[in-house]
Amino acid sequence: MRTGDDWMVRVVCRTHNHAPAMYMEGHPYPGRLSKFETQFMVHLSTKNVKPRDILTSLKKQNPDNVSTIKTVYNARQKFQTAEKAGKTQMQVVMSFLQCEGYIFESQTNVVTNELEYLFFAHPGSLEGWRAFPHMLLMDATYKTNRYRMPLLEIVGMTATNMTFCIAFVFLHSEKVFNYTWALRCLQSRMDGCTGPRIIVTDRELTLMNASA
Repeated sequence: MRTGDDWMVRVVCRTHNHAPAMYMEGHPYPGRLSKFETQFMVHLSTKNVKPRDILTSLKKQNPDNVSTIKTVYNARQKFQTAEKAGKTQMQVVMSFLQCEGYIFESQTNVVTNELEYLFFAHPGSLEGWRAFPHMLLMDATYKTNRYRMPLLEIVGMTATNMTFCIAFVFLHSEKVFNYTWALRCLQSRMDGCTGPRIIVTDRELTLMNASA
């Protein structure tokens, strides 16, 4: 009922039309994450922990927690949106590489300022490669991103025949000079170490010519 510029509410029945819930799981207000739980969720998300495992960890820390998997997904989405803060996806990638201490090199088109090449490697991976430099396995994947840029994966092998990732390179196209640029970036990180004696590819002729 409205009286002038104000509204008045008249209670007709003071009792609920349903019995109180026995379990609070699934209700948004009691299932919300506390400040500490949100920080804990963000920490695990940055470590690439799966949402279901994050929820399990939250419930182990707090047996009274009634959050659901949807709560975790929503909290992760809110954090990721705030983290981007208006940045493009490529800006987010570059910021991540810099914050996490990756070694990376990039090259853009001088006319359009679009990214054409991006080489990145973790320092720990390069240390492993310097210890086992004798074999390289290289292969490019296709259509793995919205920009349709081929992703070249460079893999090494230990003395016990275990493989490990060395570096990744986004390429503008699969031409000889594209692969040459990627291999030069890798070579610049050898720090005087012995070059590979064997390079394994999937008979990609342009990659084979660049490796020669």
